[in-house]
Amino acid sequence: MNGRVRVFLAAAVAVLAALTTVSGSSASPGVGDACLACMCWASSNCSMPTPPCKMNGWGEVCGPWAITQPYWIDGGRLFNDFYKCVEDWKCNEDTVRNYLNFYVTDPDAKCQDYARTHAGGPLGAWNDSTLPYWYSVKECLDYGIFTPASV
Repeated sequence: MNGRVRVFLAAAVAVLAALTTVSGSSASPGVGDACLACMCWASSNCSMPTPPCKMNGWGEVCGPWAITQPYWIDGGRLFNDFYKCVEDWKCNEDTVRNYLNFYVTDPDAKCQDYARTHAGGPLGAWNDSTLPYWYSVKECLDYGIFTPASV
């Protein structure tokens, strides 16, 4: 192995170690895959709607997790284009993960906290109006209803 390769590998290992230390130090583990899949199921039967956006009683919701444009903004403005993002499965999922990682900061957070925040915004975990959504997510978890999507 030549010197340049060794230096590159050592630098790569150091960067990965630093990132692991920083990301693992105080951050919560984030929403689990089963919880996220059941939130998708509760939002849309976990399918990409056609068309990707629809109007409900209070505004436009899009994609398999039924996100809104303000939700997308708080989730990081991925793709820099809301309508492009909601047509892409991975962009939807990453937006939801980003949003929940931003607003759910309790390291002991449970799926209920994530689901209710997803449904009701930053204070949704304490809002009774998010309980029906949580009960749908819980039913999915309890009975294994969801089928994780393949990207």
